[in-house]
Amino acid sequence: MFAVKCALVLSVAVAVSTFELGSNDVIFHLFTQNNVVESEALVPSVNAILSSSFSVSKRTVITIHSNAESVAGNFNAFVVRAHLDVEDVNVLAVDWSRGSGMYTQGLANAPQCGEVIAQFINLLIAEFGYNANMVRIVGIGIGAHVAGIAARRINGQVPHVIAIDPSLHGWTHHPQILSSDAANIVEVLHATAGIRGYDYPLGDIDFYPNGGSAQNGCGANVDCSYTYAYAFYAESIRQTQDGGNRFVGTKCDSYENAIAMECTGARDAVFGGLSDKSGASGIYVFSTNTVPPFARD
Repeated sequence: MFAVKCALVLSVAVAVSTFELGSNDVIFHLFTQNNVVESEALVPSVNAILSSSFSVSKRTVITIHSNAESVAGNFNAFVVRAHLDVEDVNVLAVDWSRGSGMYTQGLANAPQCGEVIAQFINLLIAEFGYNANMVRIVGIGIGAHVAGIAARRINGQVPHVIAIDPSLHGWTHHPQILSSDAANIVEVLHATAGIRGYDYPLGDIDFYPNGGSAQNGCGANVDCSYTYAYAFYAESIRQTQDGGNRFVGTKCDSYENAIAMECTGARDAVFGGLSDKSGASGIYVFSTNTVPPFARD
């Protein structure tokens, strides 16, 4: 059984694939509270699911990395552990690194990756009576767009998609770009807006921390701002248990106000966490500390 340890690393080297994405090149790694550190590879078949630790009575969080990353990278090290530390859920960490080593490769293969993920959830729905309402999808970079593609192809309404710093290049006119129709609530965090990440709003609710382009403490280091984005999300999940500060947003009249941090509206939205955000909408900003804990409010 192939397994992967979810551990914090400074960098991950990914070999460039020379073939396009096939269905067998998307690997699902199951983490639960009984196997937090080492994953269980899960094949999308009825027999494999029955013999696995996957529980059809529990909610499922799906995580999707970006290009030039892997399932064992920092994104999952933060996000998988945060969820399992505070809730008893299935976490399916999607590894599509064999088809996303280069940015252009990941861009081309994103629709197929989303389709494979949707097929897995649709199998759960058809064979086990699973409900799409029990699924949350969290994606970063290109993986944020993949999250939207997958959610739209699932047979049922996914309640919540979290898109962390969705990629910019190649997506402006892409027919399957992330959009608010992907789930009941599509929540977007912009951390490198206009540089690596998408600049304009994409979801029902879009957050622009520190103006959305460069994060406090990172200066001009884009990789740092990108990393801080999923660190914010992980902290927001843990806050539901430890009671720390929340990322409370201030509403903006426009995208231009958000990037200039010139917003004076209501402080009536909180980024991340586990709460139901049905009906939430708008553009928001919040400021963060330069080191953890990042949330100020």
